Amino acid sequence: MNSPSFSQAEFYTFSHVIHGLVDTSQERLSDFLNRKSESTIQVYDVQISRILSMGKSELLKSDEVRLEKQSILFANPIERDLNVKSFYRRMVRQIFPIFVLLPYYELVGSVHLTEKLEIRRVLLSRPEMFIPLTDVTATFSLNPSVQFRRNTIVFNKNLMIMIGSQMPVEKPSGTTEDVNQSR
Repeated sequence: MNSPSFSQAEFYTFSHVIHGLVDTSQERLSDFLNRKSESTIQVYDVQISRILSMGKSELLKSDEVRLEKQSILFANPIERDLNVKSFYRRMVRQIFPIFVLLPYYELVGSVHLTEKLEIRRVLLSRPEMFIPLTDVTATFSLNPSVQFRRNTIVFNKNLMIMIGSQMPVEKPSGTTEDVNQSR
């Protein structure tokens, strides 16, 4: 049996953020979450906060909890999620900017694929339940001023509402720059 290899991670559900340690056996968080043999994960040294009152209410704490994988909207490794296997995977893939809508969250980041981006195939051809994104901005859609950046976020494609390729943002007409240029 492998010796424990604990990593810090955050797990976002519909209503809570669970922060704690998981035994990933030196795998990337996405590989750990995509193990088909288990429908739950064990999290240790747990701190739980309510999304709608983060920082305003007392944290729930526990030594150990079981978390249903199907209830995880997305997760992020707190520590750098790199090992020899993940470095190789990044070297042979192309990077595409995408956005993902989940219940209560909007994710904008990059997906790493071995071939041209075809949105239909991103979901259908990948057997994994959790898909990693890099350089991600996550926005809480009920309060868009709540926004954070992460190096890696692993989202649950089974809870996804929508996915699309990200186009460059155009400035809306009538901005100060447009008015000054027209004078």
